[in-house]
Amino acid sequence: NVDLTHLEELLKTNPPSLVSLMHANNEIGNVLDLEVAGTICREYGAIFHSDTVQTMGHFRHDLQKLPVDFIVGAGHKFHGPKGVGFLYVNAEKRINPLIHGGSQERNMRGGTENIYGIIGIAKAMEIAYAQMDEHRKHIESLKSHMIDKLSQFEGVSFNGESGNLEKSLYTVLNVNFPPSAEADMFLFNLDINKISASGGSACTSGTNIGSHVLTELHTDPNSPAVRFSFSKYNTMEEIDYVIEKLTGILKG
Repeated sequence: NVDLTHLEELLKTNPPSLVSLMHANNEIGNVLDLEVAGTICREYGAIFHSDTVQTMGHFRHDLQKLPVDFIVGAGHKFHGPKGVGFLYVNAEKRINPLIHGGSQERNMRGGTENIYGIIGIAKAMEIAYAQMDEHRKHIESLKSHMIDKLSQFEGVSFNGESGNLEKSLYTVLNVNFPPSAEADMFLFNLDINKISASGGSACTSGTNIGSHVLTELHTDPNSPAVRFSFSKYNTMEEIDYVIEKLTGILKG
């Protein structure tokens, strides 16, 4: 988790500053309190940018009240088109263009605009906000069910805050499985059972750089770490299927 006391200490001795912090970590789901972090930044005259890609479309960001200067979103995180995103810039802040030459994007980024992508991401955002509470309740029930089932496995633990529904991103669960000589085959076994999940380990040997996040958490490099993600399209039956296949993989 971000040490907000340390952030304040840094801002006291480094005026003025640009602060860039993730709203929610994409691997372990730890969530930052944007209200508190932004208020600290305002107190010390710092510019505050937050990477809100993981939470956009899943959390409500009231920009009339939230003390942030820049936030971002990516369409594919809330079932919009891939390859399109956006940057919100507070009207009181001025930044220079990254790409010059055209008047697109209010003179901020020259180049032909992706009209289909823009319309698609706007519609996806509209749908996400209209049904957010309903979808969150559904997804949290899936994650809670999976946590309960996985907690019955010996040697299973959860990385970061992902196993805590109150403190984590509800769409992500990062799981540490017991150390095994077959750890390198864990994701492959999930894949052949038609289970899509992403891997990550603290291993730094050879070409396996591993996850810097899990390395900082001092997780066992011999323990397979898997990130499971949930969406409104997942079902309780799919969670039970995953648990069934994991039972076989771990026994095997």
